[in-house]
Amino acid sequence: MNRNLIYFLLLITLGIAVYFLVFRKSSSTLNEKEKSFAVEDTAAIFRIFIADMQGKKVLLQRENNSWTVNSKYEVRNDYMKTLLSTIKRLNVSYPVPEAAEKTVITGLASSNKKVELYNKDGELLKSYFVGGGTLNSEGTYFMMDGAANPYVVSVPAFEGVLDSRFVTDEEVIRSTAIFRFRMNQLSMISVRYQDKPDSSFQIALFNSDSFSVSNGKGTIIPNAQINKERIQQYLSFYSAVYCESFVNDLPKRDSVLQTPSFCTITVTDRQQQLYTIDCYYMPRNSTSEQFDAKGNELQYDVDRYFATINNGKDFVILQQFHFGRLLKNYTYFTARTKSKP
Repeated sequence: MNRNLIYFLLLITLGIAVYFLVFRKSSSTLNEKEKSFAVEDTAAIFRIFIADMQGKKVLLQRENNSWTVNSKYEVRNDYMKTLLSTIKRLNVSYPVPEAAEKTVITGLASSNKKVELYNKDGELLKSYFVGGGTLNSEGTYFMMDGAANPYVVSVPAFEGVLDSRFVTDEEVIRSTAIFRFRMNQLSMISVRYQDKPDSSFQIALFNSDSFSVSNGKGTIIPNAQINKERIQQYLSFYSAVYCESFVNDLPKRDSVLQTPSFCTITVTDRQQQLYTIDCYYMPRNSTSEQFDAKGNELQYDVDRYFATINNGKDFVILQQFHFGRLLKNYTYFTARTKSKP
């Protein structure tokens, strides 16, 4: 064989090898970066920014063992657990087929959520766009910021669209906690019923085993008549009091607040800081109980009611099943428990 031909063939072979080793490897590396949405070590994430096309945005920041949203509120633990788990388990199902790329990219451009993840030092870890779901709702369109190709992403063992996990409304993800007081943090609790003043009461705490109870008229109940077990149990309820949801944008908020509250709870802590809740009856609706046990038509919802918290700044819904534990009659603390035989 002609020596020149041999050299030529060797050169072609070498060129092909260089192409596959260098250019294809570089392309493969680029593709890996384009579809590397997950962060395995979520403990390295200290800041999460999420923004949607409607102008809503949230900045989640890790502070010690909790997270805050927009430097204003604590974030619900269950939401952060779900969000971080989602970020960790993001898995590319397949690249968007070439025939559908233009449509998907156009959809992402018109409707998406931008997600940015940062570490403790403020360095950007990931930046990508989250779009809508596939036709079968078993995957979600994702695209890395600056990339050319979108991908269909899912989370193992979960069927559904993932964009709902990247929430941009601070009201939805903020903590629903109202009171989280340990007993040694409490100084006084006042529960006043506007329509039943004789049921009102006030508890003053001196220490975990020393307190006084007075009725709605301010008369202190003699210690011999106080049921300490019931008082201690009642005080323990204030360690975990939550609302059902925030409804600050409720259209009928103003009309509700124009009606008299039926109960006011005021908590004073050891630093003499006051925390007040004003409770309002919730008008009955189609999903409420319509009649009482005797068949009488009910005027208000018996399972839920409205309230203002945080010095009137927030309007919330309370559940009788949970919050009703705080609405005792002062005689509850004077009743003696039956002794065991």
